Amino acid sequence: MPLNTTTQLTQQLYRLILHEYQQLYAIWQSADVLQSQYDKVLTPDVVEAHLQGRQTVSVRLLQPGTNTAKAGCVDFDAPKDGSDPETLQAVLAQAQKVQQVATDRGLSTYLEFSGRRGFHLWLFADTSLPGATWIKALQNLCYLSGYKPKEIYPATATIANDGKASGRPIRLPCGIHQISGRRNGFLPEVVEWADGFPVVPENQVALMTEFQQISASAIAQLAEEKLQNTDERRVAPDFYAEASVQNLKADFSTLSPEDHPACIDYLISQGAPTDQDYNAVNLTLSRYAITRGFDLGQIESLAERMAQASDHHPTSKITVDAKLRNFQGAYASARRNPQDYQWSCSYVRASQELVRCGGCTGYACPFWQWEKPAGDNEAARRTERELLAYILHHPETGMQEALGIDLPAEGFIATYQSVANEKTPLYLHQLIWEALVTLETAGRELIPSLILAQLEQGLNGKLASPIAVVNQAGAYLDELLQLSPCSWDTFVQHLTQVRDTGLRLLAKEQAATATELLGDRLQPVTETLETLINESQNLQRRTASQTLPMVAYSQDLIHDLFGQPQTAIPTPAHWLNHALNGGLHPGRLYVIGAPPGSGKTTWCAWCADEAAKARTPVLYVSFEMGRQQLWVSALSRIAGLNSGLIESKQWDDPDYSNVQWLKQQVAQAIRAYDQQISEHLTILEAGPEVTAAHLKGVIAQVRRTANLSKNAPVLVVIDYLQLMCCGDEKLDSGANEVLRVSRVATGLKQLARDTNTAVVAISDINKAAYQEALRTGMLDMSALRDSFKIAHAADCIMLLQTGKAQRGNEQPRDQVDLLEERYTGNHLKLRQLQDVRTRFPLNEKAKATYARLSLLKNRGGMTAEPMFVYEKAYHRFIPVDLDLGGDNEFEDL
Repeated sequence: MPLNTTTQLTQQLYRLILHEYQQLYAIWQSADVLQSQYDKVLTPDVVEAHLQGRQTVSVRLLQPGTNTAKAGCVDFDAPKDGSDPETLQAVLAQAQKVQQVATDRGLSTYLEFSGRRGFHLWLFADTSLPGATWIKALQNLCYLSGYKPKEIYPATATIANDGKASGRPIRLPCGIHQISGRRNGFLPEVVEWADGFPVVPENQVALMTEFQQISASAIAQLAEEKLQNTDERRVAPDFYAEASVQNLKADFSTLSPEDHPACIDYLISQGAPTDQDYNAVNLTLSRYAITRGFDLGQIESLAERMAQASDHHPTSKITVDAKLRNFQGAYASARRNPQDYQWSCSYVRASQELVRCGGCTGYACPFWQWEKPAGDNEAARRTERELLAYILHHPETGMQEALGIDLPAEGFIATYQSVANEKTPLYLHQLIWEALVTLETAGRELIPSLILAQLEQGLNGKLASPIAVVNQAGAYLDELLQLSPCSWDTFVQHLTQVRDTGLRLLAKEQAATATELLGDRLQPVTETLETLINESQNLQRRTASQTLPMVAYSQDLIHDLFGQPQTAIPTPAHWLNHALNGGLHPGRLYVIGAPPGSGKTTWCAWCADEAAKARTPVLYVSFEMGRQQLWVSALSRIAGLNSGLIESKQWDDPDYSNVQWLKQQVAQAIRAYDQQISEHLTILEAGPEVTAAHLKGVIAQVRRTANLSKNAPVLVVIDYLQLMCCGDEKLDSGANEVLRVSRVATGLKQLARDTNTAVVAISDINKAAYQEALRTGMLDMSALRDSFKIAHAADCIMLLQTGKAQRGNEQPRDQVDLLEERYTGNHLKLRQLQDVRTRFPLNEKAKATYARLSLLKNRGGMTAEPMFVYEKAYHRFIPVDLDLGGDNEFEDL
């Protein structure tokens, strides 16, 4: 494909389908292995490689953060053995029938040949639309034509930031199909055929240039259309006989007014999960209230409890009252159409945070809306069948992964009718899995003959006719080997589902056993408890089976060390960067302490500005100063102006003689700030609602705004630590400040690790240390107020000292004098210090003084004391090029 054609096609794909930012994708490694690129975003270079046939790319239509898509698509596929011309033509006729319905409604649609055995019907919108809108609109379009869709893209209404558990991606048009080797691409209105396949025109650019984008309102209108008796419509049969998932009406009659399902209990006790929009959670609560018939007082009580527990959620509604008003609006809207807002837990079930924390019990929930995994569950049968087929095709990798997560046999719940006894269901998948485990443990091959021999051995004495079951299993193994194996990603999803099902069944069995044992008064309670503890620990071990030794992470660690660029965020001071091994490292907590008025806020704001200039996102969390004050200080720093001239708006003073000059300096500083800093700096005016947990959502939003991956470096500044709440109401409102600050310090350390951010927290110092600093100029780690846990949690502790110290009637000594005293006898360092006053004279207009930053604790680095000139009136520090490193500097090897 010519280069200019590739470029034009890339432009069209971005116009119609692809997001310019945060476009998630996957690469086909082979005909049956699709590898999601979780830590990358799509670039034009990757698209061009796809168009040139050098690799095949699939994309996720939804954009993380916004949950919107520019395009939607219905997939029409023939059976896996149905790529003959007659079948393909029948599939095309069905797709064209749906296309005609769209045309009759004035909607432009475009057909694409997938390259092998199916077609995609595309719709493109002039504005990105929510995934839920696309799904409903495409479903309605198909139902209007009498067709029941098998696959629709976007595959899910929402998408995680990394794309995991977000449905299968769709192959990007205009590439090469991995199996057939044919090009997939858009078709003209009149389709020509050759060699049994549709002819894809070479000039895709000419076709796509004419493609029209539908107005978003037209698609939304189609989505909102209420189709009467949709389930009773006569729809075209799909090419697969697949069981539909039954959506059951929830019956809450067994609950008292004070009792709630697990997910509702979670919302009102733990608050809205941070990975879900607050409005979506409000809608879930509204549906629950309407279905249960709660009055306004009952539901507002629940909404208020959820709002009080949601101070960590990154919603724009900060106060409890604002969150409650937000709920009232959602509830009033839903209440007008109660028939459309009956109970559904889809929104909260989409939350990985809620599911991970036990807020959803899945199949174990008595109000589960969908088909439960009974033995005749076709969905479970299909999952288990594909899992076993993958292992038979890839025995080494498949069994290694399955045994690695300790896959329980109890998770295989699908049943088949036994040829030996029609009244007894046969757990065929479970029997095959147990045989596979036995053979793998014995180091034997996983081939059908040995599997059947193991089955026969295991069934002897258990069944009246084991040979009949073995013969049935033999025929089934042959069937599995004829199937095309699923992708690796799908296999892992199947493993997770089967493992989850098995562990839940084991837990339920354990709970029933516990009830029975505790009810038996003849059984000593101590022995009963010991039994339950042992069983619980064993089950807990199985749930944590993916905790692996370090060897499992070696390749990733080596890749990060040698294959990834330096992620440390440089400070403006060369010698400080040297001591910190390159700068401020993501995943670490840095604490800077100083006496009042020493410039610790100025120092942190200066570092934040310089990081933003280098295009590193910065979140400045200020508990004392507002945006206006920090902005004025930054202008003063940039212009080299006394901030008092700006704060007092001296240009309005008729007696001031340099009005034009001052206006020009401030205007230039504003322009420099907007061009170099403002785009990458976020200032959060913090209050008691801002905790470490709350900041996780804010950091995620900062990355989404900057279109960065989840691990991109971010600098977080906390100004300051002692003013921050820990989230525990009793501690935050109590008198035990030491315990509260300890909890905050631990939370900030965990925040740095969980979010992969460099966190710099300002700390106050205690009064005794302050007095000592004024007298001797000496500070140590005990100076930090409430310092016990801070010293343990921090990776690096820095103490900033400016100004002068004075003992009694002695002559005041500045920081250079104090260092000269320290290095008495070290002639090299004394000579360097004596040169400082000449090389870095103090500007009296700037109220300048010398400053030093003592690194007293520095994990993985060295102790050091970089020097600065602190120009207090200009709100800035000037690094002094002076090496006063400690005695543990690195040696060149």
